[in-house]
Amino acid sequence: MVALWLTMGCGGGGRSPLVPSPSNPSGSSGFLFSVQSTPPGAEIWLNGRSTGLRTGLIDSAPFPLPTPPIGTHLLTLKAQGFHDWHQWVDWTGDGAVIVKAVMTVADQPPSTLTVTSDPPGARLLVDGEDTGKTTPATLSLPPSRHAIALTLDGYLTAHDIVDIPSGGSVSVHLPLTRQDRGMLTGTVYDRFGNAPVGATVQLRDERGNLLATTRTTAFGAFWFANLAPANYTLTAEIVVEGLREIAYADPLLVSAGQRTHTTLVLFPADLLGDVEGVVQTPDGRPIPDAQVAVLYYAAGLDFVLTSRRTRTDSQGRFLFVGLPAAQQVLIARKVGYQSVQTQVTPKRGDRVSTTITLSPLGSNTSSVNPPTQVFAIAETLPTGEGNRLAAPRHLSPPQFYRQFLLRQLQRHQHPLARRLRTTNFPSRVPPSRFFPLGFIGQVEVGWEPHSTRPSESLLGYRIYRSIPTASGWQLRMVVDEPEQTVVADIGYDLTTGQTYRYAVSAVTLSGQETAKSEPAKTTVLPPLRLVSPDNGAAVPQSQLVFRWQPIGGKVPFFVVQVYSDPEALLSSDPLWDSDVLADVNEATYSGQRLLNGKTYFWVVIGLDARDWHQANAFTVSEVRQVVIAGD
Repeated sequence: MVALWLTMGCGGGGRSPLVPSPSNPSGSSGFLFSVQSTPPGAEIWLNGRSTGLRTGLIDSAPFPLPTPPIGTHLLTLKAQGFHDWHQWVDWTGDGAVIVKAVMTVADQPPSTLTVTSDPPGARLLVDGEDTGKTTPATLSLPPSRHAIALTLDGYLTAHDIVDIPSGGSVSVHLPLTRQDRGMLTGTVYDRFGNAPVGATVQLRDERGNLLATTRTTAFGAFWFANLAPANYTLTAEIVVEGLREIAYADPLLVSAGQRTHTTLVLFPADLLGDVEGVVQTPDGRPIPDAQVAVLYYAAGLDFVLTSRRTRTDSQGRFLFVGLPAAQQVLIARKVGYQSVQTQVTPKRGDRVSTTITLSPLGSNTSSVNPPTQVFAIAETLPTGEGNRLAAPRHLSPPQFYRQFLLRQLQRHQHPLARRLRTTNFPSRVPPSRFFPLGFIGQVEVGWEPHSTRPSESLLGYRIYRSIPTASGWQLRMVVDEPEQTVVADIGYDLTTGQTYRYAVSAVTLSGQETAKSEPAKTTVLPPLRLVSPDNGAAVPQSQLVFRWQPIGGKVPFFVVQVYSDPEALLSSDPLWDSDVLADVNEATYSGQRLLNGKTYFWVVIGLDARDWHQANAFTVSEVRQVVIAGD
């Protein structure tokens, strides 16, 4: 397959970029593979072999190159007087990849790279060459972008890229996935949509045997690793102010080499009941293998936290154990039948029965179109590590900062504010190579379901992500709840400064997938570090100057805000906020007279656009205190 690509790529002398095709003169859409660099004219190598082709100039009109076979490829660029530049390219055969490389002059001193893995002992390959080392390993490399790979018997090969600065030192940690094992992760919510700390989660096999126990982290998340492929059940439990709350998950399939994710919602244990029922045709015949789902809405809100689902047996029967003793929404679906949404109210400590009737679909069924109005909002927020602000309302720091950002969007009447919701964060702070310690990022993706009643015609959605400079469209998430139209792509592998594109497709009752929606694009902004004044410092109002610094990247615009107390951050407008600032990292206070001896709270918000209505990426600093000491 590589030889075929190389044969195609060597035609016409191969010493300059190919001429754009008539069907795609600009290379702006469709299936496109292009490579650009500074300096231009670098020789393009693929998987260790020269293609005879050369790069164009960064941000010029992209010249389409012959597309490589589907899979992961090692791209290398070579230019006289510059260090070789390497990157993995995941070509999926779907979407555009325009690689942009900034090469380093060859007279720069080497740097140190340290690679560790879990488990250790993996063989280390750098830029396609076997280093002869196993992890943990340290080696000297020229300053450039390098492509690393780890191989270990019984585990899937791990790929990563790393940018090494001149004379610096970089560490990379890569977890390896066993070929014959899977992973089960999840998030525990309470019924209000918050993520409780320290909930106990139990893992059981299909026979009910207890296999493992863990606790949720400060972000409500949990995980069980190295699981044999099988079906598992989960329960979560916590005691809050003397009240026992419990959550159940229906059987979950864990597959080899994959991660299964689920969500559990806690309810008071003494307010639970069971629901059994049957799904049948209008003439009373049972419908086997129909899907029945119960939707969990956040208390007092109109969005679905999650859902539990099961399938009917050969007699059309189904059973849910441990549902809240309050009105529940049930949806039954089966290919060839009109979906039905109904309501049922479980009784406390008892079991109620219900019957759901599905009518066959007629021959005139409407087609299903892709979702519309897709948006992607990137958020970079503090996790609270090292943060001295006590978050009000018993919120964890990530929840506090997420609600603060949502408040800002509402205050500035951002067009998407009404559709965004507070999203809980994952189980742990990601590795520092993605975000500095104490920060985390996510991209919130939302869409309109095209159909006004998605539950009648859909099973759910698929969310695709592409990195325009490294990969085509890749399946990122599966949403098996058609009523849900917002998901969060958590920052386990998001990189600050990187641009991502998202698209959404709908999945019909028959399992057919629509085309992808129009894509939405966002760039993850780097975290903000506050420089001065120090936390709790006493400063005269006349000398009150706020200074900050983005960590490892550029933020186009900033706003500085001052509040009277932490509660005001979530409920009131600021006492003062600066104009939208560009290309500066400090602002002098110019607001109303502040009280001598009083403590105030200040925060910096970064945006990717001067106009709040046009912004689709935000970064928030931690909140810091300052005491006014008079003049």
